[in-house]
Amino acid sequence: MFPASAGTITLSGAQGRADLAELDAVAVRERIGVVAQESHVFTGTLREDLTLARPEATDEDLHKALSVVGADDWVGALPDGLGTRIGPGELVLSPARAQQLALARIVLRDPPVVVLDEATAEAGSAGARDLEQAAVAVVRGRTALVVAHRLSQAAVCDVIAVMDRGTVAELGSHDELLELGGRYARSWGAWTSGGSNPSAAAVRAPGAAVDV
Repeated sequence: MFPASAGTITLSGAQGRADLAELDAVAVRERIGVVAQESHVFTGTLREDLTLARPEATDEDLHKALSVVGADDWVGALPDGLGTRIGPGELVLSPARAQQLALARIVLRDPPVVVLDEATAEAGSAGARDLEQAAVAVVRGRTALVVAHRLSQAAVCDVIAVMDRGTVAELGSHDELLELGGRYARSWGAWTSGGSNPSAAAVRAPGAAVDV
């Protein structure tokens, strides 16, 4: 973990307030969950893949987590259900389904803060909508820091930071940035008209406080 070069980051939640710089790696992992652009599918049963996040979880717990991310139906349709073997040499999951499992592990871990780093990017246009809905369900009631090129995902968040060469070029809500008429507004116009989105957005969503 790289320390902040300036200022402080304070995490607030059920465990109280804490300066991120004062927490060890174990404490940070307890408070912050991460879903990256490419999620690893571990070799073993689907049940084992999920319980890595919470070893004591029951099958009922697993089905509830899968339901939150919209995956319970396809898992239930597998011949062996949670006992289905997945990973290299076993059942191959699509990128969207692999991301659903990663999001379900976040539900099981239940951290107060979640980082979604391009978590819907691998789904393709067909699965992006389902994954975006799953991501919204996962971050509900938590603080989420979202890195996204899909502006539909950025637009639903409380605060959007438009990045340009490592610095914050614009900061505000979706409506505020559209009114500003700058970089984000131009990107949104291109996005909604079917064009490409040239700029990434780092987003903070509702939940426990994160002070930067």
